[in-house]
Amino acid sequence: MSIQEENLLLKKRIAELEKQLDNLRLSRRILMDLLEQIEKEKNALSSKLELKSKHLQKYRKLSQNKFLSQDFQVLELKNYIRE
Repeated sequence: MSIQEENLLLKKRIAELEKQLDNLRLSRRILMDLLEQIEKEKNALSSKLELKSKHLQKYRKLSQNKFLSQDFQVLELKNYIRE
């Protein structure tokens, strides 16, 4: 194999590796965006659940009905999560 052929093969290999590197960078950006989106959704759901819990605690304090026990609150939270 001549030096010119070897140089061409090496340049071709370098081009392939650079293309793979670009693809990996793009994949990383996509994964980071997905992780960020999931984190935002998790925080939003957590906030909603916290507000619902506070609402139920406040409602429990205001209510004098005995059937609004903690079990009922848990059931309400579970139903809210399913929604």
